[in-house]
Amino acid sequence: MKFRDIRDIVDWNVYWLLFMLAEFSLLAALPYAITMSGDALYDMAMAIPTILAAQFARSTVILLIGIFTGLYLGKKVGLKTPVLSSFFEDRQLPSNFKPAFKLSVIFGVIISLLILILDIFVFARDSEPLLVYLATPPLWQRFMYSFYVGVTEEVVLRLFLMTFLVWITWKIKKNSEGKATDAGAWLSIIIVSSIYSIIYLFFSRENIDPAIAMSIAVSNWIAGTAFGWIYWKKGLEYSIIANLTATMMLFVVFGSLVH
Repeated sequence: MKFRDIRDIVDWNVYWLLFMLAEFSLLAALPYAITMSGDALYDMAMAIPTILAAQFARSTVILLIGIFTGLYLGKKVGLKTPVLSSFFEDRQLPSNFKPAFKLSVIFGVIISLLILILDIFVFARDSEPLLVYLATPPLWQRFMYSFYVGVTEEVVLRLFLMTFLVWITWKIKKNSEGKATDAGAWLSIIIVSSIYSIIYLFFSRENIDPAIAMSIAVSNWIAGTAFGWIYWKKGLEYSIIANLTATMMLFVVFGSLVH
């Protein structure tokens, strides 16, 4: 393979920008994560800096592989990064940026309100309200953590995992345009949301109240399904905007109301 061929595999400008944003988001999440871990982090056998360094290194490897995989396979199945690609190619935003941006923000607000309503009228009957639990750390930590949820989760769950699953369905059946079918996209969206929710339940079952864990898992499933649809129909940047909006509403805006 020639060097020029390697350069053309993915848009490396988009690749490295997404990687740097995700790395920053990982660092931004540390204060909130340490606060929420409580004594559990201090009870581990290894020193805290060693634990954090190991987790950061592991996440970095996942991001390096995941972003490349998502960008490479995304070109095949029709999943894109329209804003960044347009900016680096034409030095301008896409023509539909404003309406798509507004739609993403509206989606984010609606999702946050839906999660809040479900928590108040369904899950909070048997446990501490989810909002109170999530808003335990200081405001600045919640604000910083929102970038981790909005950026890193979308990069890993949507760009990497969802794109990979869509590619599998695409290999089985394509639509008339040679892209992934609607059924394949929806199946991938639902599988990713379900996997993330189940994994969260499994790893949090001994650390937090089961009702709160279930509330977070259900919220993740609802939000993940919506963000997956936005990624599919609009592009990764818009799913990031929607996720960041929803997270800011829950952690920063609504969270400040209970403190």
